[in-house]
Amino acid sequence: MPAITDMVEAYLPVLVTAGDYARHIQSRIAGPARKAGQNPWVQAITDADQSVQTFFEVTTLARFPAAGFFGEEQELSRHTGYFPPDAATKVWLDPIDGTYLYQQQRSGWQIILSITRDARLMAVICYLPMSGRFNLAVRGCGAFTGGRDCRTLNDMQPLATRAGSGVCVVYQAPAELAKLRRSWNAFDIVADDDPQRDFENLNDLFSGRLDGFVSQSCDLLDWGALGYIVANAGGMVSGLDGKPLDIFENFSARSSPILVGSSPAVHERLLATIKKA
Repeated sequence: MPAITDMVEAYLPVLVTAGDYARHIQSRIAGPARKAGQNPWVQAITDADQSVQTFFEVTTLARFPAAGFFGEEQELSRHTGYFPPDAATKVWLDPIDGTYLYQQQRSGWQIILSITRDARLMAVICYLPMSGRFNLAVRGCGAFTGGRDCRTLNDMQPLATRAGSGVCVVYQAPAELAKLRRSWNAFDIVADDDPQRDFENLNDLFSGRLDGFVSQSCDLLDWGALGYIVANAGGMVSGLDGKPLDIFENFSARSSPILVGSSPAVHERLLATIKKA
């Protein structure tokens, strides 16, 4: 297999093309489709989810045929059987992260691609098509950001979190939300959804609009992958008890409790808040 940085740079233009496609059809997608799930964010699915995943499956089979692949819409894939099941290097994809926002004709959706080697998370690329921006991290290299025309890591700038907003997002953690609301500007991503907020997921940790994220059960394919970028950009990620998680060393399509802070100091304050009786 090629070097991880070579794989990352090979996928950059692919992400831009996929994002342009998804933007082009967003205003014309059919009415809200639903799949199994406990809330509207999980249930949302569109033609773009399936088509973007297929595009990356075809690209990966053509460029990196020895790599494995897992996409969020795996059950709908017609290519699963063509990938080596025991590949050491594996590509993971959330084709439209924030499909609910995409369906609502809003802007805070993205495409997230992760690469593992022997289950260790080696790189995560998040591409935000509406702003034409990359946020990414590569193990041993750090975190980077750049515009849609970037084709190498050298074209990009260092990426860093920005602390101080006092805003915390919560997902599937009602007990923690109740505690956070005593001293933080905390909201539930599902119950408190507000189109005027124009939320961009954990990417707002880099814009200064967000300070933390708390969940009892978040998917590693999206929230967990974004947490890897945050951890490489100056933020801190742990379990809700403050102990280290194994999600970056043993990455998979599973859920995990998670606490993300924009800085070690913010993380410490968040942890102290949710540990209070």
